[in-house]
Amino acid sequence: MPSWFRLVPVKDYFAPGAWYNTIMNLPVLLRDFIQRHDLIPRHARVIVGVSGGPDSLALLHALRRLAPKWGWQLHVAHLNHGLRPEAEAEAHFVAELAAAWELGCTVEQEDVQALATHPGISIEEAARQARYAFLGRVAQRLCAPVVVVGHHADDQVETMLMHLLRGSGLAGLRGMSPSVALEGLHLSVARAAHQDEAWDFSGIQLVRPMLLFSRQEILSYCQENALEPRWDVSNLDATYFRNRLRHQIIPQLKAINPNLNQVLTRTAFVLQGDYQVLQMHRDALWAELVRQEPGRVRLQLCPFRKLPRGDQRALLRRAIITLRPEHRNISWEHTEQVLELLAAKPQQASGGPYTLTAGLEAWLSYQWLDVQESHFIPVEAPQIPAEQQLQLPGEVTLGSRWRLVARQEDWAPGATPWQIAPPTNDTIWLPIDIPQPLTVRPRHPGDKMRPLGLGAEKSIKDLMNTHKIPRSERVRWPLLVDAKGRILWLVGRRVAEWAQVHPDSGRAWKISLSNQ
Repeated sequence: MPSWFRLVPVKDYFAPGAWYNTIMNLPVLLRDFIQRHDLIPRHARVIVGVSGGPDSLALLHALRRLAPKWGWQLHVAHLNHGLRPEAEAEAHFVAELAAAWELGCTVEQEDVQALATHPGISIEEAARQARYAFLGRVAQRLCAPVVVVGHHADDQVETMLMHLLRGSGLAGLRGMSPSVALEGLHLSVARAAHQDEAWDFSGIQLVRPMLLFSRQEILSYCQENALEPRWDVSNLDATYFRNRLRHQIIPQLKAINPNLNQVLTRTAFVLQGDYQVLQMHRDALWAELVRQEPGRVRLQLCPFRKLPRGDQRALLRRAIITLRPEHRNISWEHTEQVLELLAAKPQQASGGPYTLTAGLEAWLSYQWLDVQESHFIPVEAPQIPAEQQLQLPGEVTLGSRWRLVARQEDWAPGATPWQIAPPTNDTIWLPIDIPQPLTVRPRHPGDKMRPLGLGAEKSIKDLMNTHKIPRSERVRWPLLVDAKGRILWLVGRRVAEWAQVHPDSGRAWKISLSNQ
């Protein structure tokens, strides 16, 4: 359980029917909450997101009262989403309020409607990304370590129910944490809209010190202090999922349990503590079992199979998020297909591709369960996406680090090449009169070769199985072919009987596979 939960007296936070009834003490209770959670350092520059509504207005008012003692330098930040006619007036209101209270202020406008044209991005999501990106940019410009927003207990209840109804694991059901790293938020669409700016949100925390106060308590605080907030009429629009919850579903739940806010807020704190413990455990599993590469995450297959299903699911989801950090909604189906396969076929070590989401796929690759881009080309294996000629002498590149090099070798009479340097997986010898041109290409359906010493044809598919070439690498694995169409070499694995040099020959072509 996190320290901030352990240190707070339960009777102070969760007493039914008496929860923060002393509205004039809101700044004191807010100070205690900030101190217990270690949310805002002393003498810090603090960016306060202010929309002009009651939540952010009460927050700014209370922080302004606390600032002198704690040495905080408050700076107001307001983003005009450009969605409502009254938005311009709200921006002026916030700017004038900041000036009257002698606080610095930054006001900007974002075309949220344009951001929402991106596939899969709703107006609500576009507004969220635009808002946090704006606050982060202001914090970065002013070297502020903290961004403060006015999310409260009712927001927490709505968030938890939204995640529950949409389908979520513990990460969603825990609701909003009092503090979160700003750089960890999914802001890819907003970032793309400002790609000419250098973003660095590292070290900036987004904090929510109002999570224990209800909407009604905040409204009462505004009334007691003669604060006149501006009202966002879009909060009444029932086309938005959150608004339908707020105005239709939650009132019915409160009719069943009037203490819904207290109960779910308490539940959020408990789940956040549980989530923290689970994350420590799964971070250790990730460090032990996972190898990350550009475009691919590899999980050690044997120990992964032995994990409980919950840990398997969490690691697989994390692999997807690692490759697609902007992809927020990973559905049940995205992971369960792979996990069901592993459970149903515990001995299967090779297979795929298994479609995941957002252009990713999974492969069983003997020692590994690979999650990778659909067009991923591994650096540790020779790969050729399209046919190329190999000039004699000459060379062909096979991926980013591999080369196939051909050169002529001469030797003294009676000294055959393999007496000088025996063939290996990485080197073969070809007769000087091998039919040219030679071609290096991926495999074709039905490809066969006559492996040296076998005395019969064998399908390339079977040879790849025998040599345990991962399925994800087979489609681009290089074959060396002569002008007659004969496969001379399953490169790096098996040579054909055609690749033999007569003992009386005084020269031959040496073909070498090298890893640069």
